[in-house]
Amino acid sequence: MNVGVYNAVRGCLFQQMKYNTIANNLANAATTGFKKSLIYCDRALNAHQKVTMATGNMQQTGNPLDLALSGDGFFTISTAQGPQYTRNGRFHLDALGTLVTSRGDPVMGSGGPIYIEGNEIVIDKDGGIQVDGTQVDRLSVVRFDDSVQLVPKGPYFAVGAGEAGEEIATDQIEVKQGYLEGSNVTVSEEMVRMIESLRNFESYQKVLHTFSEINTKAINEVGRP
Repeated sequence: MNVGVYNAVRGCLFQQMKYNTIANNLANAATTGFKKSLIYCDRALNAHQKVTMATGNMQQTGNPLDLALSGDGFFTISTAQGPQYTRNGRFHLDALGTLVTSRGDPVMGSGGPIYIEGNEIVIDKDGGIQVDGTQVDRLSVVRFDDSVQLVPKGPYFAVGAGEAGEEIATDQIEVKQGYLEGSNVTVSEEMVRMIESLRNFESYQKVLHTFSEINTKAINEVGRP
């Protein structure tokens, strides 16, 4: 394949991946705790997806089971695929008194799933959970080394085999009860990036069209006296 054609096709594929990623960011602009993704090329011009961890705006709800994290860290969630992680602290109690996500997956504490039975629920800034004045558990909040690749898995994040998060010391986190963290997507910025991606895609298409015309002309003129 002609090198120019190869590079133009590669450029189209990169812009298509970038466009789809931006579209997903925009679709989740109102999703609690959502972290936008960026597409970038390494030195070998291979495309990669990177999740940006900037904190979204804090929104007060007053619901004692709505939780937000200030700074680094993720809530640990038990799923059928193993431990996964989220910044979406919109939790509730199921019929058994288990603290769960909107999908019904248990939120993990220091000793496993968190069970709450009582009336007054207070969750302090260190993640300690008190029910009717008695501490019953502590949220499992972890962070990851920069080299660990967090992979979006629906509403959660997963990490590679053999990788794990580090429990955050209680003086290094702040859990905010009665708050939710908004998405870190800025709609206006994503719209600008989407338009740029679309224009770049169209430019690569024009290059491919030009190469096609050149090849057609060359074929038709072969053998002419």
